[in-house]
Amino acid sequence: MTSARTDARARGGFAGTFRPSLASVDDLVQFGTEHLRQVQSIEEVAVAAVVAKDLGCAPGVRWLRISSLRLDGSGESDPIGDVYVDPAYSEIGELVQESPDTLVSSLIAERYGQQIAEIHQDVRAETVKDAAMAKALRIEQGAAALKIVRRYMDADGQTFEVSVSVHPAGRFSVSMRLHRSEP
Repeated sequence: MTSARTDARARGGFAGTFRPSLASVDDLVQFGTEHLRQVQSIEEVAVAAVVAKDLGCAPGVRWLRISSLRLDGSGESDPIGDVYVDPAYSEIGELVQESPDTLVSSLIAERYGQQIAEIHQDVRAETVKDAAMAKALRIEQGAAALKIVRRYMDADGQTFEVSVSVHPAGRFSVSMRLHRSEP
């Protein structure tokens, strides 16, 4: 995986831009080892309508929510996010706190044998309306941000984990490489 923080002049972008290049599930796992999770809270919640839309479920469905900040090697925090886990894996909360450098999906695989078959990722622009989130991200309320929603699915196409991350605009870009298919 090519990622994270590089010299802005070499990149032609903003200083401190977070720029992962993720092409596979393995790249995402590597990302987890390079960016520590600082857990803010772990609780089972009945999701509100706005969250249910991101999770692809009905409002009121219960999920285990792990709220955290992601820290790069320097200890700086850029993204803030929640990971929602199927309550069937609720024991994962303790492991998450003990293993801040391991992705939640990897901990689920180790503990329960549940493997990722596919990840659906949506990236969209939003404004940060929540004052507490703006403060945590060190930006003004109403500032632009990128919201990334990743749905982790098993071999049967069932979602067992969803991560929702918010990154301040100017500090994150999505990079991908596309190849032409053989005729």
